[in-house]
Amino acid sequence: MMQENGLFKSEIIRYQEHLKQYRISFQQLSVHTPVEPSVRNWCKGVAYKLIELPKLSDRVIQTRKLPYRELVQHYLFNKSTLKRYHKYILAIFLLKHGNYEHLSGYLTFSL
Repeated sequence: MMQENGLFKSEIIRYQEHLKQYRISFQQLSVHTPVEPSVRNWCKGVAYKLIELPKLSDRVIQTRKLPYRELVQHYLFNKSTLKRYHKYILAIFLLKHGNYEHLSGYLTFSL
């Protein structure tokens, strides 16, 4: 139990540092997290789409930004909604794309 808590804490610190590289803080996430569950799930869907497609994943990692043009053109995502919640989408992407076993277990996804 003690060792598991240590792993969890180190994962949180590592995730926080990873978010900093994308200019995202936990405080900003609390402000930029959608209130509506349907919007949260939509954002998670966008993040999962990015993870699914290596070309887009690589682009996010390289530029540290969402590939708005591709997401709008190919998947018909709404650009204004993407821009409004881009920090939340990037945070989910990093959580699932990175090696955060313990933290990603707390992420739920439903339609």
